[in-house]
Amino acid sequence: MKTYIYPENLRASVKLWFWSVRDLIIICAGIVLSVIVLVNLWNIIPFAVTACYAFMTVRADEMSIMDYLFNAVRFFLTSQQLYLWKKS
Repeated sequence: MKTYIYPENLRASVKLWFWSVRDLIIICAGIVLSVIVLVNLWNIIPFAVTACYAFMTVRADEMSIMDYLFNAVRFFLTSQQLYLWKKS
């Protein structure tokens, strides 16, 4: 008889270390492009952008800093706020 081991939450996103797999692929591609730019142009700005993206996408408890900032912008700037006052 075969034994299968499943994770507790099958709907959870795939994580590798502190990032989701999609974010980790973007970070690795950014590092590769940053090395190419550094070797050819002696410019470290792409490394800074990649490091900022890596910091912003670190996941803790299924929430990243970037998700938090998107939700804050959506709440404060783009979504309509509705306030109702009633006399009691």
